[in-house]
Amino acid sequence: MRIAWTRLLTLFAAILLVASTGTPAMAHKDEHKAAAAAPKPAAMPAPGVMAPHAGTAEPGGHMAAEARPTTFSGRLIDWLGRWHPSVVHFPIALFLVAGALEAWAIARRRPAMLETTRVLVALGALGAVFAVGLGWMAMGWNLAEDEPLEKAHRTLGTAIAALALAGWWANGRFLRRRGAAAGTLYAGLLIATVVAIAVNGYLGGALIHGIDHLAF
Repeated sequence: MRIAWTRLLTLFAAILLVASTGTPAMAHKDEHKAAAAAPKPAAMPAPGVMAPHAGTAEPGGHMAAEARPTTFSGRLIDWLGRWHPSVVHFPIALFLVAGALEAWAIARRRPAMLETTRVLVALGALGAVFAVGLGWMAMGWNLAEDEPLEKAHRTLGTAIAALALAGWWANGRFLRRRGAAAGTLYAGLLIATVVAIAVNGYLGGALIHGIDHLAF
């Protein structure tokens, strides 16, 4: 019964956390609205995308819609990349909830709760890999053309996927062995993943709202 209640609370906490982070998922759409009020230098077009004409305006003073890819593969990659801001919130929520549950289990000496993190970590790792793939589609494939902030966000995001997969492996190893060394390895990877997620969340916000977007 305790395990059933723990799983129910885990699911409820995950839903609340996802709901609380759902609003920033529309940030990339808001960026296009802000660009009309404060024009920015045009970025290099992704492969298969026609470059927009600078200064082109429609009747009435409205800026023309941004160029669309010219090939099916280009349109597909562009469409998939637009899902990155939404999809990335799921692995974030799962790992934060998993970290909170691990800390709670240790503090309250309830090893049964550790079993509930197995699914959270597994889904979080798979979701992180999927979100990183969408992120590369959104930003293009040429890392050399990135600005420093873009390069940092992309590189750290890719590293997070690797950390998440390593944490998933370490979680299974710890549940099988229950040793101090296995527990330390898993705890270290989980903490590193959560910290990296927090840092990369800041970098993602800085890409959209500016480096001082969290200024008090």
